[in-house]
Amino acid sequence: MNPKNLFTRIVAGIIYIAVILVGILGGKYSFIAVFGLFLVIGLYEFYRMTEKNTSHAISKAFNIASGFLIFLSAYLYLENICKIALPLSSITYLLILFASAIFINRKDILHAIIYSFFGQIYVTLPLSILMLLSYQYQTLSNEYYFAFVLAIFVIIWVNDTAAFVVGSLLGKHKFIERISPKKTVEGFIGGIVFSVLAAVVLSSFFTDYSLLFWIGFSIVSALFGTLGDLFESLIKRTYEVKDSGSLIPGHGGILDRIDSLLIAIPAVYIYLAIMLVS
Repeated sequence: MNPKNLFTRIVAGIIYIAVILVGILGGKYSFIAVFGLFLVIGLYEFYRMTEKNTSHAISKAFNIASGFLIFLSAYLYLENICKIALPLSSITYLLILFASAIFINRKDILHAIIYSFFGQIYVTLPLSILMLLSYQYQTLSNEYYFAFVLAIFVIIWVNDTAAFVVGSLLGKHKFIERISPKKTVEGFIGGIVFSVLAAVVLSSFFTDYSLLFWIGFSIVSALFGTLGDLFESLIKRTYEVKDSGSLIPGHGGILDRIDSLLIAIPAVYIYLAIMLVS
């Protein structure tokens, strides 16, 4: 990589991290603005990436608008503004998809329904759960609380960076080569180890939870974050694209940046449900 491209990549990465931090630390409205935008762009990238081999009997615009509405409805639900907004928007979307099978006269309509629904499961559901994590478990109130959201991002960043560095320096054994030829077993282990070290740091800042709790949190985030990275690599290989988009110079698209999170978020939610609710 030449110096100019490296500089562009570094600057773009810094801006991306700054936007993420503003979204998390700026409060609930910043969260909605930043991650709502990520959701819209992520859905657009997903549906555009899959359009090569998939029917467009159901428009991208409808799917993207529906995804954002479901995401916004999660906020209305958590704020006790409109409790029925979330189930109403989700069920309405499903009913429209089912009705399209009857009223749109195309042989490939079922393929369109499947790809439409999967986009919501893959992008909208995890980001809506992320909003849920920013409200739940901290107190009995419905106030915004950023600790778990910030922790997921920190662990994922540490895991990805450590896996790349350790894999580049020490990697000899390939890790699921058919999906991601550059990943190594050594890099995978290195990512987990440094994620646990990051958990030690997190435990000193968020002292309401034990070190053991944060270690479990980090392992779950790192393991399923790696799975998320591999899953998006599988999607890109299936549709023969290098990146999901080109929004972030040197980094690809939004999905390329949040792919690990999309699988880690639901896993972390289950972990918290087991550790803190039971």
